[in-house]
Amino acid sequence: MIRLATTTAIIVGGLAACASPGPSTSGVPAATIDTRGAASNAVTPAVFTSEQADRGQRVFSEVCSACHGANEFRGPIFSMTWMAEPVGHLFEHISSNMPEDRPGSLSPEEYAAVLAHFLRVNGREPGDTELPSDPHLLRRMRWKRPQAP
Repeated sequence: MIRLATTTAIIVGGLAACASPGPSTSGVPAATIDTRGAASNAVTPAVFTSEQADRGQRVFSEVCSACHGANEFRGPIFSMTWMAEPVGHLFEHISSNMPEDRPGSLSPEEYAAVLAHFLRVNGREPGDTELPSDPHLLRRMRWKRPQAP
């Protein structure tokens, strides 16, 4: 039993080390800022449309899937790495570093669409407003927990 627990800990630790490191949060306030600029403790959920997530799924299939598997962007490793951070941190990471052979080569709207796809595959429900492609607005948004069934 101890050997199984040790093996599991080593595997999980190794997988966590393989995940892209999340950005540093030093200097990022715990409170989010609402659209009027007033400090607020309320979480600003990331909102996207189904159409935007569909576009993101197409971009992912055409560009990202050459190096990444679909399951890489959901589950416990993804959650530990990115979902405790503002949505904008992942946007900044992928728009600055991906695709690896042409970093920053997609439009900001395409990167936002890919992020909308990631939101959807992680159980977030679409809404009536597209996820913005502005990094400053995205830094104010948090991953909202999926609704209980």
